[in-house]
Amino acid sequence: MKNGVSIFLSILVLVTTESCKKDKGIMNLEWQNESLSLTAEICGKYRECADKEWKSIPENLKKFTEGRLEETQCQKRFRESNAYKLIGADPLAIQTAYKECHKQIMLFSCKDLQEGKIETINACVAFQKVQNGN
Repeated sequence: MKNGVSIFLSILVLVTTESCKKDKGIMNLEWQNESLSLTAEICGKYRECADKEWKSIPENLKKFTEGRLEETQCQKRFRESNAYKLIGADPLAIQTAYKECHKQIMLFSCKDLQEGKIETINACVAFQKVQNGN
């Protein structure tokens, strides 16, 4: 049961962490489109893994998680993030970290994601720091 919950919590931290800053950031349409596409793929991967573990998710987390992992909601939340707005670090570093983290997530199995292996990927750790405003 713990593994099923951890997979959902990791996606929430990675993709949907919102900053309290009101900074508008940098307008970069090419990056915004690319990052939304990457985000959709990441959310899709987590949805795929969630489908396999759905029975182990506590009832009170199901609706919350379901909504967050749905593609439109996932992208909507990402649009509010530091990474989408290129805030919190060098814009090129943000883009590079997210692309590398995305690549690793797509290579991971659901079990890898459940075990928190995302936290062993430097690009994902760097990306989470940007998202958290650290």
